[in-house]
Amino acid sequence: MLAVSAVTVAVTAADAGAQSNVRLYLGNWAGYVVKGDFRQVSATWTQPEIDCLNPGTLQRVVPWVGLNGATGLDGHVALPLMQTGVESLCASDAAFYAALPGLQLEDAAAGLSYADPHLSGLVMRFGDQVSNALSGVMDGVCALPLLGGLCTPERDVDAWWEGYPAPPVSYDDVTTQPGDVMHSTVGWDGHNYTMTLENRTKNWVRSTVQPSDTPARTAEIVVEGHLAAALPGFAPITFAEIEIDGKPLSAYDAQTYGIAATNRLLAPGPVDGSRFTIG
Repeated sequence: MLAVSAVTVAVTAADAGAQSNVRLYLGNWAGYVVKGDFRQVSATWTQPEIDCLNPGTLQRVVPWVGLNGATGLDGHVALPLMQTGVESLCASDAAFYAALPGLQLEDAAAGLSYADPHLSGLVMRFGDQVSNALSGVMDGVCALPLLGGLCTPERDVDAWWEGYPAPPVSYDDVTTQPGDVMHSTVGWDGHNYTMTLENRTKNWVRSTVQPSDTPARTAEIVVEGHLAAALPGFAPITFAEIEIDGKPLSAYDAQTYGIAATNRLLAPGPVDGSRFTIG
């Protein structure tokens, strides 16, 4: 359920001027999005260690690679969003209960993605506001010695794939830890999407094939947060070996996406050939 908000950027993105005078699209993705007609996107990164800063807030950092999910050249949101990556999550019991109403609204928004993208975006934004308001209250409660262990955050690292608006699916038979080198590839052959996630440190590979004749209109290399909720602390993430249809990211006119989280603005650094750093 925690990865269902990925398409929010495509539905509710707002423009803002970055300090570098580069147009920055704000949502719950931070990284780069390319529009066009694509067959494959891939990248490598090192999964970060996270610091749980807000015990009453559900906090997540999710590096992933995907096809579709943003607005394509035709002005329509490209769906389904096919993606695979690794989520690092901070979640206390108190944070989960504070986020639950917003998460339920996010699920409702996902169900509206095809039928009414505009309404889906409105519902998603309302869910974000509800989550942030309740999480802010819970952070204040957790600052007092009232809830004890309910405010103790637990860290979880989860490898997964997703075909949004369908819910994410975890690879429960494998493990990933901070410091592991990950490589993600999503491809479309005209009839099927193949999402492959490789842990080069632990030497495992998992691949999922989903049938779809819907073409890939956007490609993403991003870090995802939980909508605009506070981000956990984490070391900068460098995406490397980025290829889109065999070309480096620098070969494309990529759009810059950022997360206006409640505790910081997260935006990517400049593209350097086939790599960039965010954090």
